[in-house]
Amino acid sequence: MAMKILHLLSNRRWTERSEPAVDLALAERVLGAEVTFVCGRSPEGSEPGVAFHARRKGLDPVVALEMPKHFRVLSAFRDVGKLHELMADFNPEVIHCHMPNAHLLGSMARGRPKPPFVVRSCYDPDGPKGDLRSRFLYRRCTDGLVVISRAAKNKAMRRYRFRSDAIQVAEPGIDLGRFSRDRKISEARKDFGLKEEVFVVGMVSRIRESRRIDIPLTAVQALSKEFPQLRLLLVGRGRKNAMQEVVKKPSTEMGIADRVILAGYCRNDGLVAAYRAMDVLVYPMPGTDKSCRTVREAMASGVPVIASRIGFLPELIENGVNGRLMDLSPESLAHILSDLMRDHDKLDRMAGRASETAKKRFPTTLQAERTLSFYRRLLGAKEDHVL
Repeated sequence: MAMKILHLLSNRRWTERSEPAVDLALAERVLGAEVTFVCGRSPEGSEPGVAFHARRKGLDPVVALEMPKHFRVLSAFRDVGKLHELMADFNPEVIHCHMPNAHLLGSMARGRPKPPFVVRSCYDPDGPKGDLRSRFLYRRCTDGLVVISRAAKNKAMRRYRFRSDAIQVAEPGIDLGRFSRDRKISEARKDFGLKEEVFVVGMVSRIRESRRIDIPLTAVQALSKEFPQLRLLLVGRGRKNAMQEVVKKPSTEMGIADRVILAGYCRNDGLVAAYRAMDVLVYPMPGTDKSCRTVREAMASGVPVIASRIGFLPELIENGVNGRLMDLSPESLAHILSDLMRDHDKLDRMAGRASETAKKRFPTTLQAERTLSFYRRLLGAKEDHVL
C-alpha cells in the first residue's frame, strides 16, 4: 500500500527553497508514494508562484492556502482549520514541513500525538537554529529531521538531543534532465550576445554588495589586457539602484563595462541557457540559500565552479577535480582564471567531473529514496514500540 505524505511549504514565491520541496514531492510520487502538496497562495495579478510552477512540473494535487512565510495570527487560524480538514480526508502517515511556519502550522493542525509523524527539512549545512521558536518546534513537535550534511546532523544531536536514527542526511536533489547538456534549447551564447570564441565567467547572484561581486569584477580588470576574450556574464537582480551601485558604476570606473554582460533575472530555460553560455561559474559567497543550489545547478550543467571555502562549498567542490576553491580575493580568482584559460584540457576535465558529480550525488530520486526509507524507519520504530 502506498505511503501517504503531506508536504507543507509556508511560501508562495518560487524561490531557492520552494523548488527543492516540489522536486522532492515529485520524486517521492514517482517512487510510488501518494503525495499532497500544500503551499502559499499568490495574490491575483502577481507573478506565478509555487502552485503554478509545481503544477507545471506535473505535481498534483497542489493545495494553495494562505501559508505565509512568517507567522500571522489570523491566517494561522484559517490555515490550521483547513489543514486539519485536509488531514482528516487524506489521512497522511507523514507531514513533511519545509519552513518554520509550515512546521508550526502542521504541528498545530495535527492536534494529536502520532501518527501522522512530523518530519522537518533543514536546509542549513550548519544545522537547525537555536532561537526560541526553533527550540520549541524541534523539541516538542518533531519526530524526524532531514538535513543536508553530517555536520548539521551532529549539531542537531548535540543541541536538541535527537537520536541518530531520527535524523536523515539527504542532499537536496536537482532536476538533472532540465540542466542536461543533451537537452536541446536555444543557442545559449547568442541569447546573450556572446561570441563563441570568448571565455565566459558566469555569476548567478542577487545583486548586492555582500555577495562580493567586486571580486570577479576586479579579477576581470586585472586580466583584461592579457586576455581580451574574457567576459563576465552576470545573472540576477537586486533592489533599486543595486545594479548601478554594485555593478555598473564600478565596472565603468575600472574600464571594463564592455566586458560585463548583464543578463538580468533569468527564469526557466533562460537560466539553463545562461549556465550553458558559461565556461566557469564564480561563487564567492553563499546567499540566503546555504545549500548552494546555484553551484549544484551549474555542476549539473557541466560547468566547473570556482568558489570560496565558506560553508557548504568545500563539501560540493573537490579542488582541482570538479572545480576550484579560491581565497576570497580578486588575486586568487585571477590566478585560477589565468590557469584555466591557458589550459583548456584541464577545464574540460573539470567540466566532465562536475557533471559526473551531479549525476552521482544530486538526482531527486536519490534524495527521495533516502527520505522514503527514513519515513519507513520512523513508522517501523513506532510499530515496534507498540508491539
